[in-house]
Amino acid sequence: MNIDSSYLDAYIDQIRVLSGLELNNSLQRVLTAFREVPREPFAGKGPWKLRSPLYSNSAIFTPNADPRHLYHCALVVLDEALGINIGEPTMWARLLARVDVAESASILQIGAGTGYYTAILSKLAHAGGVLAFETQKTLADLASENLGAQRSVDIRHGDGAVDLQEGDGPFDLIVAFAGVTHPVEPWLDRLKPNGRILLPITGSRGWGAMVLAESGYPVMNAITLGPCGFYPCAGARDDALARRIDEMWKDRTRMDGWKMQIGLRSNTARYRVDGKEFYVRHLPE
Repeated sequence: MNIDSSYLDAYIDQIRVLSGLELNNSLQRVLTAFREVPREPFAGKGPWKLRSPLYSNSAIFTPNADPRHLYHCALVVLDEALGINIGEPTMWARLLARVDVAESASILQIGAGTGYYTAILSKLAHAGGVLAFETQKTLADLASENLGAQRSVDIRHGDGAVDLQEGDGPFDLIVAFAGVTHPVEPWLDRLKPNGRILLPITGSRGWGAMVLAESGYPVMNAITLGPCGFYPCAGARDDALARRIDEMWKDRTRMDGWKMQIGLRSNTARYRVDGKEFYVRHLPE
């Protein structure tokens, strides 16, 4: 069933306004990608359960299976027990516009879900490619089914933090759609010299901030791009470091526009806070 163009127009305009960004070439490209990727194939059969980004503890079913109900700036619940959703469009539109994904970019996506944002990434990097990992086999199978015809997309069932193969990469951009406490070595080893990593750095309860970091060793320069909450990325988490991250994000002014440094050396993750203090955790081998 094709969605009425008026609903699609309203959806795209809602994303534009709520992104809080000036309409420039980068945001226009992102909006075009959202317009070209229908939501319903990735949401499954309706009615659907939608979660408000303002009231995250509340999710309601759509009145029926009319796909127009999917064209709102809300999360689509995929697995409520595990806390897996199709992420909120405004947040991702804002993030991707600020990243300004190159058309020729080679992208690693951690947490493909059913492939909705994989499809949007592939639109933005139409002359490059996307390698996407999903740990939940049911979701990975759906993503493969949804995107199987796209040659520039490779969907794999597995943990993108530990299951990368020889020959994968190098990547211009690595994007995690699951919460991490630190960037892991397999990602850093496959990041191009001028590459970037977009990560949700989250604490013990899944809440934290999106961080965009530039390639660098032993220190990566980074900036926060706003608060977030995410399902955990199993292969890129450390419980003790998560508790320190909780402390780091107590000051919510740090969550957007805050310049920071991520130090990674000798199996140690360091976050430099306000240019003064380090949060340090020796990670397990």
